[in-house]
Amino acid sequence: MTNEKHSLSWKAQRFIESTDKFLIQNLRPGGIYNGIWCRDASYILKDWYLSGKVEQTLRQLYNIWSYQAKEDDGPHHNHEVIYGRGSPEMDFTPVISNDRTKKKFEGSLPTSIFQDKNIVEIFGKSPDIDSTALMISTTSWILAKLLEKGNGDTSVASAFSHSSRSPSSGANSFLSTKNIVDFLIPKMNNAVSYLISRDIDDDGLLEQDHNEDWMDSVMRRGKIVYSNATWILALKNFSKLLREIDKNCSKSNEQETYNSHIDRLYKILDKVVWGVEEKLWSCEDGCYIDLQEAERHIGGPYRTVTQDVVLYLIANIDRITRKQEFKTDERTIDANKSPNLSERAISTLNVLKNRIWKKNSWPLVTEVELKMTGPWILKPYQYHNYTFWPWATALEILARDMFNQTQECDLLFSHLASEVGIPREYAFYEWINPITSEGNGAYPFRTGISAIRISLFEILVS
Repeated sequence: MTNEKHSLSWKAQRFIESTDKFLIQNLRPGGIYNGIWCRDASYILKDWYLSGKVEQTLRQLYNIWSYQAKEDDGPHHNHEVIYGRGSPEMDFTPVISNDRTKKKFEGSLPTSIFQDKNIVEIFGKSPDIDSTALMISTTSWILAKLLEKGNGDTSVASAFSHSSRSPSSGANSFLSTKNIVDFLIPKMNNAVSYLISRDIDDDGLLEQDHNEDWMDSVMRRGKIVYSNATWILALKNFSKLLREIDKNCSKSNEQETYNSHIDRLYKILDKVVWGVEEKLWSCEDGCYIDLQEAERHIGGPYRTVTQDVVLYLIANIDRITRKQEFKTDERTIDANKSPNLSERAISTLNVLKNRIWKKNSWPLVTEVELKMTGPWILKPYQYHNYTFWPWATALEILARDMFNQTQECDLLFSHLASEVGIPREYAFYEWINPITSEGNGAYPFRTGISAIRISLFEILVS
């Protein structure tokens, strides 16, 4: 390990130790956020698991997936579903979901859950891609880790019967790996089916409407790199979970396996990655960039670089670091004839450094000041408009570490921690004004804190 890498690892350990106190019992992102946001929960729950809060994590996974959209809600799903607050096509006006929209949304997870009010909200015209995809990814990752470690009851293999029954009632009955898997696998199967339906033109890429991702004021619409990266993570981690289930089935002589389902997921995964490489790589810009309809793009120049494209590098790191064929339903593309993904990844990181790292090396979430936002009219240096987000910077730190850019990692981390690894105040804010260096938004923003911790956990074990 180089001295630079050793220094970064030491500071990472100090940061994690200093922020353990933020591992609280509930999933509120913090500040003004009183409900559960599914995309935020995906980071917080992974942090919980990595920090040893296994029982609390399993309880919350069960709770969140209980709110999955169903056409027939039944007696246990009497919550009200509202949607459309983030959609310009709906005049940014929320409405109550009816039977038709419930059928359309079936299999998805909501943007946010307000249990005390018995309300769930879908922010856009349709459910966010990332809220559903990230929860598939995190849930699958956690369950696969449990199975790898052999946690749960001694009859864990008997759970892998593809049953769709819910865990029985009772304080501890659903906490075993057996019942959790029994309950969640059908849920995630339905969620995958929903996300597949979002590929409107069958090119492998999911399309979204305005504000159906984490930047819920930028009005991105079309084929978004970040959203498709979350889809790749969902497919990868769900496949890994099913492989772990099959291993346990073989040990217990179970005959039924998920092999055909895994093969199908890998074909979909290959198609998504190939779609990104074909349609979302810009030779002109030398990086991955969103493909949006020209008349409905975000409020800056049409081709705008955003920091969150780094999630694609993280999601696709296995393929980037080793040559592998793409196997889609239509064709097989030899790795030797496919683009050099490693060169593209390094080029993307260089473009981000040159185009979004601004004064004092603040990495901003958008390359330019936005000229149009909604439903909130944002001034420059406010919320998603040309600001620094510790959450997104954590992803960039992890991506750069994967490509051995230790100096850049250390420079980015310096905005979040001091030389001895003690967190700076910036790390606790939702977003920072890069001109005034003033923290804004939710405080303490647990999503950002957990995202930083997760990235540092990864660096420590790499």
